[in-house]
Amino acid sequence: MIKKIEFRDLVLIIGVTVMWGSNYTVIDISLDGIDPFILTALRFTFCALPLVFFIPKPKGVSTFVTIVYGLLFGIGMCWLMNYGMFLGVSAGVTSLLLQFSAFFTVIWGVLLFGERMTGIHLAGILMALLGLMFIIHVTDGYAESIGLFLILLGALFWSLCNVLVKKSKVVDIFSFVVWSSLYATPPLYLMTYWVKGAAPFQSLLTDITAPVLASVLFQAYVATVFGYWVWNRMIEKYPASQVAPLSVIVPISGILTSWYVLDEPIGGGKLFALIITVLGIALFMNASRIGRHIAANALRFRS
Repeated sequence: MIKKIEFRDLVLIIGVTVMWGSNYTVIDISLDGIDPFILTALRFTFCALPLVFFIPKPKGVSTFVTIVYGLLFGIGMCWLMNYGMFLGVSAGVTSLLLQFSAFFTVIWGVLLFGERMTGIHLAGILMALLGLMFIIHVTDGYAESIGLFLILLGALFWSLCNVLVKKSKVVDIFSFVVWSSLYATPPLYLMTYWVKGAAPFQSLLTDITAPVLASVLFQAYVATVFGYWVWNRMIEKYPASQVAPLSVIVPISGILTSWYVLDEPIGGGKLFALIITVLGIALFMNASRIGRHIAANALRFRS
């Protein structure tokens, strides 16, 4: 059922999607001054602290599910994303590739929940994959290619987070994000030490400049805790088919912010690839609405 989105809520939704897109530029800036492994660990440290002392554990969800979500989101998505950007993938392209999580989520829905995928969904996926192939074609260097793979893998893990939330029927998403961040934090620090030893910890005091600290706090409290709380509140209040398509603003915001703030070069080939990919994502996310419109027009034509 269509429910008109209140103007205040629409402003909140658009604000969050624009903020999420610009967050990739914030991450890119901070990666110039701090190790990507320790950056991810700090993000989730501040997501959890000091809020866990004031926010009760999420009700109706087991500790095991909360831990698994924290690992999937913290290590599977954010850690891989930060490392991919560290290897050279730009903020704009990262914001775009992570939207492939929507494709993976729908595929999981078909496999696990018996949901249907329409021809419009498939057309959107194929168009986005075509754009992805062009992005890979214009990518420079082996390290950046590995970064693209890591970010796409992060999108896959993000889709598993969505499946876990749906399967577990999480209601108190704010508490869930805070407590899952707590459980993600120790493994992130352990992974950092296992891969890079004590060096990132020893240089932490000198690496934490004012811009880096501001970036970490923005990622933790604004992009993660506040952003996910608002988004899931809107998903709960309105039909997902009305809210979800607006997430196409994220890569648009990410690309424009990266171009404006970081002066990210966008050549003709790359611009074509980005446009094709965004159009594919937009078609995919609006598949239900387009299908209803086509069906209504067909019915009107027959009558």
